Amino acid sequence: MLTLMKQEYYKAFKQNRLYIWLILGFIFPIAIIGIFKSTRTAGSIINLGQSLIYVEMAGIIITALSISQEFGFGTIRPLLSRRFSRGEVFISKLLLNVSVYIGLFLSAFIGTVLATAIFAPKYDFSQKLGYIGNSWQGMMISIMDVALQMIFVAALVLMVTNMVKSSGAAIGLGVVMIVATPIISVISLKLIDLAPILKWNPFNIYLGIASIGQVKPSIMDMSQGAMISAYLIYIVLMYGIAYLIFRKRSV
Repeated sequence: MLTLMKQEYYKAFKQNRLYIWLILGFIFPIAIIGIFKSTRTAGSIINLGQSLIYVEMAGIIITALSISQEFGFGTIRPLLSRRFSRGEVFISKLLLNVSVYIGLFLSAFIGTVLATAIFAPKYDFSQKLGYIGNSWQGMMISIMDVALQMIFVAALVLMVTNMVKSSGAAIGLGVVMIVATPIISVISLKLIDLAPILKWNPFNIYLGIASIGQVKPSIMDMSQGAMISAYLIYIVLMYGIAYLIFRKRSV
């Protein structure tokens, strides 16, 4: 498995230019906080200088490419010929993606701290920010919120990538899930209007996870515990379907 992971990181750096994505994640908050004085506030800083949207989109794009390029470049053949099972290959993709997400968050976090030290040197990270605690705690909460959303969207993207054998369609869907929340909200409400049971549709669960700590559970018409349970079920289901399709795809 270690050899397989080494190959995955090699391909990520050579094919997908992972180092560029990480560098951009570091530069993004520095540029935003440096250029726009209005972003030198607690709200912006705990959102990593507004770079969380970049982290989420970059992570989703790399997730889609990690699967589609194996078949597009034909690199899946030598992997399987070296006695790596499809299950091992699929798990290596998940481990790669998780480590990429961590790397993107870390680069954006470091960039935010550096930008704050340079452009807002008087900013106090230990100052209380209401119920979320101080800025350090607020940043961790923001990262966890986005990470939960990324895991959900990544599962959907992997499933679609394997279904349609196209990274473009999967990336497009992922971007819509990330930036078109109002549209998703309207679709979800329409589905719920058709039948109350459809409150458990994946769009509504995604919106619920994205709004944890912002919207009261009663507004989502379900308890937070039920929403998290549904979230976990959808995660297992989508990753399971993605793996089953990946296992059956011809090389």
